[in-house]
Amino acid sequence: MIKGTYIFYADGKEIARHANVITKFGKRFLTNFIAGNEKTLSKSMAFGIDSTTATELDTRLGFEFYRTPVQFGSTDIQTENETTTYSVVYKATIPQDVSGLISEVGIYPEVRKSLNIFDSKFITDFDSQLDWTNAPELATANSKVGPYLLNMVSNNNAAREYTSNISLLDLSGYSVNDSIRLAYYKYDDNLASIKIRLYSSATAYYETTITPPSGTGHFISSNILLSSVLSGATSPAPDSKNINKLGIVLTPTSGNTTSVGMDALRINDEDTFDPQFGLISRSVVTALSKVAGRQVDVEYRLDLGF
Repeated sequence: MIKGTYIFYADGKEIARHANVITKFGKRFLTNFIAGNEKTLSKSMAFGIDSTTATELDTRLGFEFYRTPVQFGSTDIQTENETTTYSVVYKATIPQDVSGLISEVGIYPEVRKSLNIFDSKFITDFDSQLDWTNAPELATANSKVGPYLLNMVSNNNAAREYTSNISLLDLSGYSVNDSIRLAYYKYDDNLASIKIRLYSSATAYYETTITPPSGTGHFISSNILLSSVLSGATSPAPDSKNINKLGIVLTPTSGNTTSVGMDALRINDEDTFDPQFGLISRSVVTALSKVAGRQVDVEYRLDLGF
């Protein structure tokens, strides 16, 4: 039996330890690796904020915010009381300048067979207020991705849109089965909807609407398929190859004012098949705060039960 465990260290001391679930891809990958059919030696570790239960059907982290190459892999063979244990150990480091609230961790092969520019990526982490209209404010509390939330407020009891220029985003190579997800913090229960607008010009954009659950606190939207985003196009249609501005529209419930902290927005490549690349294992961890200025070392120990 193969058993995997992620172990976190700060200043050389263990601060957390969590067992993993090896995915279906991971079982196939490890089997092929032992048989000599996988030539990929390098790995990478990824860290995210989604706490959805890990299963063997997972194909990626729920909401990844940082990924780093594994520095090295080694073997650990120990004999005690005439019993010998065999382990493979991978180690990685989250550097000092990265911050976030880690709720999940996974390991991937480092090398892909299929390379394309339409991969999973951040659209924004909302960590700067300088380029946004309507002067949203940064907040240090309740953020899970990076050090800040970007607080936005409705126009009293009416909708208000905040916009910002973004690095050029080409949607043309993503399929209708790919998705976007938004991480945000609700300060009150007066939020009717959040609209996300992806602009290619001042009047041409794609729009999709998130209806939030009741209650307050940190939320991650369900996967919003690109089919839903693309169907919300203005007329004339925007240029999917030239998305250069992001809009966030807050609509409060009738007669109320609402405030929301924006945390991160990402796009996920859901359907690119690569027989040599995928999530090998995933673990949901007790929320671990990785603060700036503090390095955290992570060890993935794969115990081989033979």
